[in-house]
Amino acid sequence: MKTKIAVWFTQKKFAESVPQAEEFLDAIKENECPQELLDILQKNLDVRIAIGGGTITKETALNFLQEKLKTAEKLIAFWEANPKDTNAIFFFREYHRYMEEG
Repeated sequence: MKTKIAVWFTQKKFAESVPQAEEFLDAIKENECPQELLDILQKNLDVRIAIGGGTITKETALNFLQEKLKTAEKLIAFWEANPKDTNAIFFFREYHRYMEEG
């Protein structure tokens, strides 16, 4: 499941690669937010809008990402149960492409 969430994380532009996303996920699990992740989030307009603009702190980033990861788990479970869903098709296409390259 970690790799699937990392693929989703990358699709959302929260990381530049799946391995980087996996590192970020490990950090988030430890309630940490690496500066590199913070820098990426600062550049992500969707994140800035969701958090409310201004400077994104480690605390606001962690709260935001922990909620997003709960959403990701629910979405991936839904897509696994409904593989013909359009979003599922795009997600699993990207996931399988990554797994074949890996």
